[in-house]
This record gives sequence, structure tokens and C-alpha cells, in this order.
Amino acid sequence: MFRNSDLFTLPAGPAELCFDKNEFTKKSFSVDDFLHEHRNAGSLEEIRDDLGIYLKVLRSAMIELINEDYADFVNLSANLIGLDKSIEGIQVPLRHLRHEIESIRTLLEDNMTELEECLRQKQQMRGMKKSLKSLGRVNESLDKLTEMLEFTEGSHIQPAILERAAQEYVQMQFNINCCEKYLKEEVKEKISQLKEKIFANSREFFLASLHGGNRQGLEQSLRIYYTLEGCSVAEDIFRSEFVANAMDKVISESSLQNSVQGLTGIYNKIHEFLTVQMKDLLRLTQGRDVAQIKGYDFFLNSFWVEVEKRLETHMASIFAPGNPDAFYAKYKATVVFLEQLEAVLVSPEAIEKFRTHTQYRSFQARWNLPVYFQIRFQEIAGTVEGACSRQMSSGLFSKSGDIQLVPFVTGLSCISQCWSDAVFLPQLFHRFWKLSLQIVARLFTWTEEVLGIKKWNTAEISVRRIDFLIILLTDSTKFMGKLPGLLQMATGKLPLDFKEHTGDLKKCLEDTKEALKVRIEKIEGAVLAELVAESEQNIRQITDIPRLYRKTNRDVPSKPCAYVAQLLAPSVAFRKRYVNDINEDRMHFYLERFYSGLTEQFYSQVNEVLTSVQKTEESLRRLKNLREKSSNANVSSAERSGMTDDDKIRLQLQVDVIFWVAEIEKLGIKRSQIDRLPQLIRLVEDSTKIRTEE
Repeated sequence: MFRNSDLFTLPAGPAELCFDKNEFTKKSFSVDDFLHEHRNAGSLEEIRDDLGIYLKVLRSAMIELINEDYADFVNLSANLIGLDKSIEGIQVPLRHLRHEIESIRTLLEDNMTELEECLRQKQQMRGMKKSLKSLGRVNESLDKLTEMLEFTEGSHIQPAILERAAQEYVQMQFNINCCEKYLKEEVKEKISQLKEKIFANSREFFLASLHGGNRQGLEQSLRIYYTLEGCSVAEDIFRSEFVANAMDKVISESSLQNSVQGLTGIYNKIHEFLTVQMKDLLRLTQGRDVAQIKGYDFFLNSFWVEVEKRLETHMASIFAPGNPDAFYAKYKATVVFLEQLEAVLVSPEAIEKFRTHTQYRSFQARWNLPVYFQIRFQEIAGTVEGACSRQMSSGLFSKSGDIQLVPFVTGLSCISQCWSDAVFLPQLFHRFWKLSLQIVARLFTWTEEVLGIKKWNTAEISVRRIDFLIILLTDSTKFMGKLPGLLQMATGKLPLDFKEHTGDLKKCLEDTKEALKVRIEKIEGAVLAELVAESEQNIRQITDIPRLYRKTNRDVPSKPCAYVAQLLAPSVAFRKRYVNDINEDRMHFYLERFYSGLTEQFYSQVNEVLTSVQKTEESLRRLKNLREKSSNANVSSAERSGMTDDDKIRLQLQVDVIFWVAEIEKLGIKRSQIDRLPQLIRLVEDSTKIRTEE
């Protein structure tokens, strides 16, 4: 017969076919897709011809396949003769076998049902027997408890008998769970009375041990409650009888008003109660001893819940944030108080349980820290804004300290205030850090504002604009020098869970310093602009030099003109006045930029004059040549070789430039450091050399 693999094996066709034969065996084969994919392989006629060729190949392969397995095809049809009679022959035995199997199945199901019912009845009898035994034990326990509790009546309670009674009661409760539905009402009532009596005696013994300071009795009492699964009962008794009574005298508005130490005094009394009155309880239930009695948490369930509740309801005034100084003092006292409470706890797990307690979170939430910060923000930011909003007057200057401008003095003071011990709270670290940066940003804005003032009224402010700009420059530089101190203050106050962000703080401060450097550069530009403005009005006098020598018969120039000294005067006065305020390197830098700016204008003016002189000279020369031709006059060699007015103009410019360069170099500035100065020197030298050569 055919092999399974042969069913999908197609014969190979000619190699020049325009399609792949395997595409016909794909499950996703589609005629449309086939034609679409092979539309570029050839024309439709070519595809038709190739398909016809491959069809012939398939027919030939099919004929060969039939010829190879012809005998199998013939035998298959012969073997099927008489198959129907054979099938009919086995139908009757099979039906009989099916009937027998169904009968056996029904019998088994009936037996299983009967067996399950027997087992259920046996289990029920077993349960009733167990309940009967438990009922008997309950009656025995009732008799024992009645007898034992008779010994506990009276003024003296015997702890050993009470402890045995508790154990017997627990055993009775276990038996009651097995036979509760068989108990009579009078028995249930008696059990309830015995329970009340046991808990009443336990309460009496517990209170007596607490009042009498009987540590051994207290331990026995706690074990009794633990046996009775009444730990919460003991905690409630201690809370209502001891904690509530003690805190009623301590936590109140009147106690707060009468306390010499204020809230700290109240907290000290509460802490004293915890460490003195609850010492034995905590040692027995929270100590590290092997004999520790588990199941109790008097600290949380008795002490803290009562204290926190009374603090919220009986001393609500401590949470008022209206007076930020008082709020700060109370909150700091509260933080210390909570730390003292945590110090009493003996394990990190207990501390974590305390911090995650519902009333702990409620207590923390009552301290409205955002409102406190908002009040501080208004105080501090308002102070800074007031300083930055002052009019440009003499009141803008501080009379003390190395920083002279009030906004910078106020800004530094307010930044220090943010991190002072009387204002800063670790829980608000991120807010105070942001406020510090906002103060710096406000000073940046103020700097931009004063730089934008163009009209300077000396009647309102007693200093010139350039003097004010120098003060602004020195204060800004000093302020930038104090920024690392801000980082030091902040990192010193950084909470433990913020330590990993120290790098972010440094990066933030570096960005702030870069922004301040940009402002300082703007101030420096304004200072230089003022200096240049004082000098540039004199540089225009260069254009007056031709009038000094043209047809005036002046002597050959040997001294610089007065305008050069006038150009230098502002920079000389600037250097002399501020030599102590500006370090040498920065002064050198300012003068270098100042002289570079003026030299640019100097070069422009000199070039303009020389160009004008050259044009005038050429015009005069052409005019003179015309006259000579018309008059045939002879000009002597002496006249031709004498110094003309234009030569004197050029020479005067060269003398002025030489003096300008000499004065700059006296200040230790190289001529190569001044923009356009080498070109200016070359310009005047070339002009005189050209004239000399002529």
C-alpha cells in the first residue's frame, strides 16, 4: 500500500518551470495568491503552458504508482468478500457479554451504597460515643470547678488553685465543643456562671498583684489569662484601671498650662509611668528571657492606645500650627517622646509594629507639617521678597558684614534660617531644600531686574551706576562662594533615608552655581559697558585731528593728544578705586576686555581718518598737478621734501597709538592680548612709512 509520506511527495518537474511544485501542497494554497505572486515570472500564457507540462508529469506519476501497487489494490477488494457475515456472527455473543457486565455493575453499586450507609451509621455512633464521654467529662469538670472555686472565695485568693481552675476550665471548654448540642440549659447556665467567677477571681488577683507590686503573683496572673485565652481581657483591665486613671491626671489642657516644662513635662510624666509603673509587665511580656509570657502587648494595646487617644482628645491644642515657633517646639518634643518610647521596645520587630500601628499613624497625621511649612514659607519668602522689592535707594545697602546689598544679606540669612534648629524639620527636608533654591532663584531674578535699569537717578541712590554694578558683582561672587556652605548645611541635616541622594544635591547645587556664573558674566558685561560708555565719547576726538593740522602751520607732533589720556582715565580710576575689591586676575581680565573694546573703536576711527586723509591728499595732488601744468611753475626740491599737513596728521595718530600701547603695557597687559591692537599699530606704521617713502 501507499506509505503515508508518499501521499504528499510530488514528482519533480522540469527545472525551467516558473513556479515551485511544493506550493501546491501548502495548506494555505490559493489560486489568486499563486497568480499574484507569479505575475512577474512570466506572461499568463507561459504560466498556462508550464502548468500543462506539470499536469502531464503528475498523470505519468499517478499511472506509475498504480502499476507498482496493482496487486495490493486487487487483494484489498478480494479480502472484503464475506466480511458482513463475519460481523453478524459476533454480534450475539457481544450483546450477551454486555448484559452480564451491566448486571455485575448494578450489583456492585447496590453493595457500595449499603456499605456506605453502614459506615455512616458507625461513624455517627462513634461521634455519639465521643460526645457521651465528653459530656461525662464536662460534668466531672463542673464538679471540680465548683469545688475549686469555693476555695477562692473570700478575701484571700490562692493562685495555685486559681491556675488549676483555669486549666480545668480550658479542658472543659474543649470537651464542650464535642457535646455542646447535648448540654441542657441549666448546665449551660452553670458553665456561664463558673466562667464569670473564674474571670472575676482572675481580675481580682491581677489587680491585687499590680497594686501590691507582687511580681510572682503578676506572672501567675498573666499565665492564668494566657491559659484562659484572655490576654486581651488583661490588657483591657490594665488600660481601664491603671493607664486611664493615671493619664487622666497627666493629659489635659490644664495640666499642659500648669506644666513648667510645657509639653515636654507632660511627655516626661507619661514616659515615667511607662518605665516605672509598667516595668514588671513589660519585663514579663516583652523581655528577652526564656520565661517570657507570650500573647501580650501591654505597650500597644493598653498604654499607647489610651495615651494617643487622650492626647488627641484632651490636648488637641498641641496640634495647632498657627504659631510656628510653638508648633515647632511641640513637634520636636513629640519626636523625642516617640524616640523614648521606641527605646523601651526590645526588638526591631516591636518598633516596626509600633510605627505601623493605626493610632501611631493617626497621631503623626495630626501634626499638620504642610501647614507649618506653608507658614514658614510665607515668613521666609516674604522677607526675601520684601528685600528684593526695595526701591533703588540708599536703603538698599547693608551697613554691616562683608556683603553690602540687602537682598543678598537677606537671602543668605533666610537660607540659614531654613536650616536652623528652630525652623528645620527632617520630615520637610525636600521642601526646605526647594525653598533654599527658590531664594537663590529670586536673587537671580532681582539681579536681572537691576541690570535692566537704564535710567540711573543719583538723587535716590548715592552711588554711580558703575559703583553699584561693582558692588553687585562682588556680592554675587561672595554669594557664590557661600553656596558650598548651603550644601554642607543640607547634608548635615539629611535624614538617613535620604543619604543616597547626596549626589543629587551636589548636582543640583552645581547647576545653581553655573546659573549664578551666567549672571556674574552679565554683571561683568554691564560694568565694562559702563566703562566703555565713559570713554567712548572721548574717542570721537580722533576725527578732530585733521582740523588741528590742516592749514594751521603747527609744529611737527611729538606729544599725544589730550583725548588719549581722557580715554585712559576711566580705566585708571577704576583700577585704583577697586583694586581691593577685585582680585588681580579678574582686574586684569576686565581691563583686557575694556581695552579690547576701546581699541576696536580706536582702530575704526583711525582707519576712517587715514582713509579720509588719503582721499584729501590725492584730491589736492591732482589739483596741484593741474595748476603746475597751466602755469609751468617749477617746484623746488625743498618744497617737495617738506612735511605736509597730512604727514603731521599721520604722525600724530602714530604718536597717540604709541602712547596708548605704552600705557596699556604699563599695566602688565601684552599687546597681543588686546583685540585689534597689533592691527592698529601696523595701520599707523604703514601710513607713516608710506608717506616717508614718498
